[in-house]
Amino acid sequence: MDLLLKNCPINSVVLSFDEKAKIPVKEYTGHIYTRKNKAKHPSKQKIRGLIEMPAAINVHTGQINHWFFDWKNAFVVIQCFEKLLEKYPEKEVYVIMDNWSAHRAKAVKVWCALHERFHPVFLPSNASWMNMIERVFSHLERDLIHNSNFSTVTEMMNAISQYFQNEPKFVNWAS
Repeated sequence: MDLLLKNCPINSVVLSFDEKAKIPVKEYTGHIYTRKNKAKHPSKQKIRGLIEMPAAINVHTGQINHWFFDWKNAFVVIQCFEKLLEKYPEKEVYVIMDNWSAHRAKAVKVWCALHERFHPVFLPSNASWMNMIERVFSHLERDLIHNSNFSTVTEMMNAISQYFQNEPKFVNWAS
């Protein structure tokens, strides 16, 4: 894996891929005040829905590709891989991912065998922390999702897309 990160093969792209599971779309309807009355803390929340978000970060440019689904399984993973091949039509695509069962499902193995430009690179078991996209998810959680207030699923999806478009830190990681 280090070879892929440091010496990218000619005419190829290296992506770090995983899924952010069950993102709650929360709406807060009330507030309580702290002793100093400086901060408001939500007191009541309604869960408006859940989002599954597969994503991939280009480890050399920091560009993030993401998609939204209602569920996750091997066929969702294949759809994401197909979109990555469409995005990089003339390149060999290397995808670093963990050992989740859907990543190793028979349907995914067959799909990979039929697409010679696509190369899965699996991390060791229990080492998903090595995957760069996990750091992206951590920042997304801290910067946007934690204590968020969205009244619709679409509102949250738009906010996440805006966050990925306007956040420069991911591009700086790749430099």
